[in-house]
This record gives sequence, C-alpha cells and structure tokens, in this order.
Amino acid sequence: MNEQVEIPQKFRLISLMFSRQKWALAAGIVCIYLPIRIFISNDEFNTAIFLNKAPFWSIEFLVNLIFFRLWIGMIELIHRFIDWIEPSFAMRLPRQLFTYVTGLFLAILFNIGFIFFWIQMSNFYSNEFGINIQRSSYEKTPFARRQRTKSNTGLTVMAMIATIYMVSVKKSNEHLEQARTRAERLEKENLQTRFLALKNQLSPHFLFNSLSILTSLIEKNPQQSVIYVNRLSRSYRYILEHSQDETVTLKKELNFIEAYVFLLKSRFEEKLEVIVDIPVEYQNQFKIAPLTLQLLIENAVKHNQMSAEQPLQISIVSDKAYLTISNPIHRRKQDIVSIQVGLKNVVRRYALLTKNPVAVKEENGCFTVKIPLLT
Repeated sequence: MNEQVEIPQKFRLISLMFSRQKWALAAGIVCIYLPIRIFISNDEFNTAIFLNKAPFWSIEFLVNLIFFRLWIGMIELIHRFIDWIEPSFAMRLPRQLFTYVTGLFLAILFNIGFIFFWIQMSNFYSNEFGINIQRSSYEKTPFARRQRTKSNTGLTVMAMIATIYMVSVKKSNEHLEQARTRAERLEKENLQTRFLALKNQLSPHFLFNSLSILTSLIEKNPQQSVIYVNRLSRSYRYILEHSQDETVTLKKELNFIEAYVFLLKSRFEEKLEVIVDIPVEYQNQFKIAPLTLQLLIENAVKHNQMSAEQPLQISIVSDKAYLTISNPIHRRKQDIVSIQVGLKNVVRRYALLTKNPVAVKEENGCFTVKIPLLT
C-alpha cells in the first residue's frame, strides 16, 4: 500500500521540477526580451522617465512571463499533436514550420492585445493615482507609434522563435540523456544476460550426466563412445566460442543442436524426438541468439515426462519472421519448482536485439515459443 502512495508522489515531484524549469526558462527569456523591448519603445531615458514607467514595466514583466510560459506549454502541445498525427514528422520541416507560423500569429495577437492592455493600464493609473506616462514629442507622432509597433512585433516573433529553439535544445538534451542512460542499462543487462547464458550452458549437472552416459557407453559400445565424445566436444566448443556473440547464423545454431540432440538421445533413446523443419535458404539468411534452441529444448525436457510409448516430441519450424519451437505438455507428476529463469533470459536477450517480442503461450495442450528471426 505504501508503494502505491509513493509512486504518484514521485510523479508529482518530477512534474513540479519540470514545471519550475519551464518557469525559469520563461523568466530567462523575458529578462533578455523586455530590456530590448523597453529600449526600442522609448526615445529618451532619464531618471524621471524611469521612475514614471517603472510600475508599468513591472506589470509588463509579469504579463510577458505568463505569456512566454504559456508559449512554452503551447510548443509542447504542438509537438505532441504532430507526433500523434504523424510521428515521422518528429525531425522534419512541417513540425518547425507549423510551430513558426503559430508563433507569428500569436506574436501579432500578443502585441495588439498588449497595446490595448497598456492603454487600459495607463488610464487606470491616471484616474486612480494621477500618474501619467511621460512620452517625448517624437514618441507621440503616428510614425513613431507605427515603427514601435512593428519593432515590438518583430522582436516578439524573434523571442518566440528563440523560445522554440531553446525548448527544442532542452528536449534534445533530455532525449540524449535518456538514450545514454538506456544504453548503459541495456549494456549492463546484455552483459548479465550473456553471463547467465554461459553459466546455464556450462551446468555441472549437464556435464555430470554426459560423463555418466559416456562411462556406460565405453563399457557397452566403445565405437559409439568415440562419436559421443566428438559430439560432446563440438557442443562445448560451440558454447565457449559463441556464448559471447550477440547473434550467429541459424545454420550454426542448428549444427550445434544436432550435436546436442545426439547427446540427449544417447540418454533418453526413443523417449525423445526432435523434429527440425527449416528451409535451407533460411538457415543462411537469418540469425539467432546463440544457445537459444538448446535452452528451450532443455526446458522442455526438464518439465515434461516422456516414455517409449509416449515420446516427447519437440518441433522446430520457421517462416520468414519467426522460429517456432513447440511441444505437447505432459508435465512431470513431481515437476521441478521453476521460476523460468532460462525462458526469461531468452526474452531479455531478444529485447536487446529486436523490437519484435518473443511470444510464449500455452494452448490446446501445447507449449509454444516463437523467436523472432534476425537479419
């Protein structure tokens, strides 16, 4: 229950942090924008003018701060809207063009609205406090007013475009940081996954069973024991040479599986059948994470009972997208308690290699794992 309460609090804290960052960004922009706007709008500067207009400039600062904060929020909404319509526009011209046109339109509206607001504020101060804005004779001319309006509009447009750039840079930096963090996490998971794969394949239990079978073969069938040693050495050579590789060709994996299945059949004889039906052209065209098939076959053998009358049949087939490994479910009466570490290991490995997920399902009395083929 405590965890359910803590998670929303964390999200609120993160949201508050980002909100503060956006207000700080808006304040930084206004601190640059407003002094330039004041410089353009005033023909003369002296102490009297400063004291006269300081209250107006203070309110103007707050109005501009709120406006640019809203503009930052609107930029994000525009980007999210375009991502929703067409994600491929993320780094293309339409996104920026649409944002710039919107910024131009809002800049014009802002300056028209601000002129009206400034006039109303001047009238309020004049009526309530008897404070009149001091303007030079030049500032009162129609030409000066038109030029001031044009300059302020242009300056506002530039400030809004600069805001777009700053928000985009900030967003890009966040994405780069997230990508770097994700890359480090994936690299760590990849190393852990490879270590677990090697550890599982070099299981002392498997080696012990192999040596026990070899001992009995030496006594009963020396010629067969030579073949067995050859297949055992091939299996371990493959494990040691390719356990650190991200991928191998499907053909290499199948050659290893042939040797591995030979070792299993030497132990279970007619109780186990492994059927491989994969077109030859697929074997060289596609790749697979090494030791995937070995782990899935071992998983099926570990958790299912088998007999000569009812052998365990493991099928391995493929199409151009997936490799499908399936077997009927005949769970052992005293099945080994398992947390499916091996299967989770396979899922994690492929999550690092492809966007296509590993599919695991049980239906109609059959256990099926679909592995995405890699190119």
